Amino acid sequence: MGKTAKVGEHMSEEFVIIDYEDRYKPELLAISLPWLEENDILEPADLEQLEHPERVLAGGGRIFLARAGEEIVGMMMLELFRDGVAEPFKFGVKAPWRNRGIGKALMRATIDAARELGVHTLVLTSHHSLKAALHVYESFGFRYEAHDNVAFALSDIMMKMEL
Repeated sequence: MGKTAKVGEHMSEEFVIIDYEDRYKPELLAISLPWLEENDILEPADLEQLEHPERVLAGGGRIFLARAGEEIVGMMMLELFRDGVAEPFKFGVKAPWRNRGIGKALMRATIDAARELGVHTLVLTSHHSLKAALHVYESFGFRYEAHDNVAFALSDIMMKMEL
C-alpha cells in the first residue's frame, strides 16, 4: 500500500494520513500500549491484534497511520465483518500529538474507506475511561448501543453508526 489516503482531505501542514506498511509494525505497539496501560485496560487480545496486523489486511480491512515528518504519531484499524459491517479499533494518538486534529483525520479516513469498501454499519467497543476517543466517536455520529458479549472483557461501551 504505502499511498496516502485521500491526501487533500486528510492532511495538514503537521501530519498526513497514510496506509500501513510492514516497516511501521513496531509503531503499532508504541502508539497503543501507553493508553492501554495508562487506563489499565490491556488484555491479551490487544497484543494479539497489535502483533498481527496482517490479519486485518488479509480480511480486506485497512490500517491508517498518522505521520508527522518521519514519525508515526497515530493509528486506527478497520476490520471488515460479514454483511457490510466493520469495526474501527485501536484508535490512538501519541500524547504529545493530541488535540491537533489527528484523531478526527484518522476517523475521517476510516469512515471514507469503510464507505468505499461497501460497509453500511460501523460498530465498536470501548471503555468509559477513554473520554477523548468517545468524544471523537460521538462527534462523527456514533450512538451508544446495548453492550453485548465481545472479545474484550474490559470493554464496557458499545457504539454503532450507520453510513
